[in-house]
Amino acid sequence: MPTEPTTSSYALLGLLAIHPWTAYDLTRQAKRSMRLFWPRSEAHIYGEVKRLVGWGYATASTERTGNRERTAYAITPAGRDALRTWLATPPAGPQLEIEGLLRLLLADQGDKSDALRAVRTTRDAVTTSYGIGIEQMRAYVEGDGPFPDRVHLVALLARFYADFAEAMLDWCDVAEAEIDAWPDVRGVGLTEPTRHALEEAIARYDRRAHRARQMT
Repeated sequence: MPTEPTTSSYALLGLLAIHPWTAYDLTRQAKRSMRLFWPRSEAHIYGEVKRLVGWGYATASTERTGNRERTAYAITPAGRDALRTWLATPPAGPQLEIEGLLRLLLADQGDKSDALRAVRTTRDAVTTSYGIGIEQMRAYVEGDGPFPDRVHLVALLARFYADFAEAMLDWCDVAEAEIDAWPDVRGVGLTEPTRHALEEAIARYDRRAHRARQMT
């Protein structure tokens, strides 16, 4: 058992602070609410919630439904105190993990078709997850989402993911068109579209940094 709770520990503790859950329902809710920005496997969730019990931050009780037994978890006062303490600390900086980008970084070790496939597969994955997210947003607008008193928080996350998904889909279109125009993935170097993209990115950062300096 880790000696200290991890961010995933506090994520699950936060869900338990909202509502007691069975182990099955906790994994389902974690997938629904956090999969887009904090994805964790079911095995990881099961192990983490058991550690919360070991730390005294949650309780586990056995419930019987017909002939089946299931474990239900609830937060303890010590767990609520620990969650409040964690929420008062600064978060770690954001990290981006996209395998399609990793494959493009190494694309010159493979074939052009591999690079195009990486972009297209990434686009398909983003499109699918974006659609699932939109259905969740639509449920809240129509009054069918769970915990409607928390929709103001959900909406902020939804707005971020919608912007992120749009940016990813736009990038996939640009990347596919540019790769498709290359004769090969090797030795292309600094093309005019590449130079323009780099200069545009630098200019955007400079504008943002200038605004930030004006605000301080």
